[in-house]
Amino acid sequence: MQRGAEGSAFTQWIGTRLRRFEPGKVEIEIDLRPNMTQHHGQAHGAIIGYLADTVSAWAAASLAGDVVTAEYKLNFLAPARGETLWARGEVLRAGKRQVVVRADVYVTQDGTDTLVAVALATIAPVGKAPKTTPEASTAQESP
Repeated sequence: MQRGAEGSAFTQWIGTRLRRFEPGKVEIEIDLRPNMTQHHGQAHGAIIGYLADTVSAWAAASLAGDVVTAEYKLNFLAPARGETLWARGEVLRAGKRQVVVRADVYVTQDGTDTLVAVALATIAPVGKAPKTTPEASTAQESP
């Protein structure tokens, strides 16, 4: 996952960092900079969308290999004002043709995390799946 981040000029510009990784679950974060805000001083929706899309794709890729985003729906819940934005992606179902992922995006301000957006993404595998442990495969099959 980190190699993918380092390979993308846009991801490097954003400053994406991997916080947590396990098969089917990924967390990433960025520092919120002034050039990422809109006219009200909160994170621009495109930055929040980027986090939701990226964490969804990375969570799916952890199980399905190379992937592309087919679609996502993003609900904004609260203004994102703070120092750090972070997102958690969790695979809900991994099939051969599509992986469904939930992404939650948070802002951290003064040590407090606030949920600012929720996304549901459909991710399409386009390559070979990585090898995972039997424990990870079993966890994905459980409801």
